Amino acid sequence: LEEKQKEVISLANKGKDYEFLANEIDKLREERQSFLVEDASLSGENERINELIGFIRRNKYRTLLYDDTLVRKLIQNVTVYEKHFVISFKSGIEIEV
Repeated sequence: LEEKQKEVISLANKGKDYEFLANEIDKLREERQSFLVEDASLSGENERINELIGFIRRNKYRTLLYDDTLVRKLIQNVTVYEKHFVISFKSGIEIEV
C-alpha cells in the first residue's frame, strides 16, 4: 500500500496519469479493511470459546444442575428434529446431538 502511494506521488509529480494506481490503492484499502473486520470477528469467537473452555474446566468435577441463567447466557436456540437436535450457541457454534 505504501509502495503504491509513493508511486502515485511520483507519477503526480511527473504530471502523468495516476488514476489506475489510485484505484488500486482504494481496492487494497478495502481488502485491508475486510481483513481487519474478519480478524476482529475471529478474535471475538476465540474469546467466547476460551470462556466456555474455562467454564468447563472450572466445573469439571462438579455435578451440574440445570441453570436457567447459564442456559440463557450461552444458548441461542435448540432445534429439535425427528432423530436428532441441534444446539445453537450465541457464539455461532452449532452442535448436533
